[in-house]
Amino acid sequence: MYQRNGQQHGYPASEAEIDAVIALYDAYDAARGSPSDSLKGLGLDAALRKTIQDGYELTQVGRRLASIRAGLMQGVERCPICGIGAPRTLDHHLPKANYHPLAIYIRNLIPLCVECNQFKSVADSADPTERFIHPYFETLPEERFLRAEVTVQNGGLLVEFSLNPAVKMPALLAARLAYQLSRVRLNARYAQEINTTVSSHTTALHMCFGALGANGVREYLKRQASVEFNQFHVNYWRPVLLLALAEHDEFCAGAFEHVFPPIPALVSSGSA
Repeated sequence: MYQRNGQQHGYPASEAEIDAVIALYDAYDAARGSPSDSLKGLGLDAALRKTIQDGYELTQVGRRLASIRAGLMQGVERCPICGIGAPRTLDHHLPKANYHPLAIYIRNLIPLCVECNQFKSVADSADPTERFIHPYFETLPEERFLRAEVTVQNGGLLVEFSLNPAVKMPALLAARLAYQLSRVRLNARYAQEINTTVSSHTTALHMCFGALGANGVREYLKRQASVEFNQFHVNYWRPVLLLALAEHDEFCAGAFEHVFPPIPALVSSGSA
């Protein structure tokens, strides 16, 4: 309960009701965020469920529960799904429209970029393969399971990201990762980023090719990929792309020049 403009707001929860909500959170953790009717808190008073649901608005900047949002966003520089944009929103892993008591539970709140949050499906789909993985609870393989297939065609660079079937993982996890990749349209969104990423290496690629030929280009791409794997993680899309380019003989042998032609050197004219 709290006062605003001289009026009482909130719900006067009893100790038993508070214990029931905490027990619900414990059940959520035990279920590792998997949807079930038991997590909807239907045994709680309807007014209490609605108050908790409405409480999510108080996590906005400057509101009473803003520390929840600030704590979750702290140190998260890139969206955990796409790795492109910075997280600007909090997604409810189990939607607050159905799971009212989980609306402000920190382990049900995932920092995401706006695009991924908009594309994300309803998390409690009846089909278990059509659910997003839970970033806090899901154990991902330590191997590189994201792969990029590169094609150089008509002076353009085409890249398709997919899961490597050679990497062993539970079938359900593989299905969810593939669904997530498709649902948030990662290939289309990466396509917009690839030219920017690779073109930033244009000068280095041309210099390496001029000095050492295809091997120079290949070695540069491998080393840059290694730097970015260490900086980010083993399944981050950028180093996965760089490594795929390094393994593409045609690209390294000079096809990159058609995709990313050299930039003419600037010539300054002196005054007579």
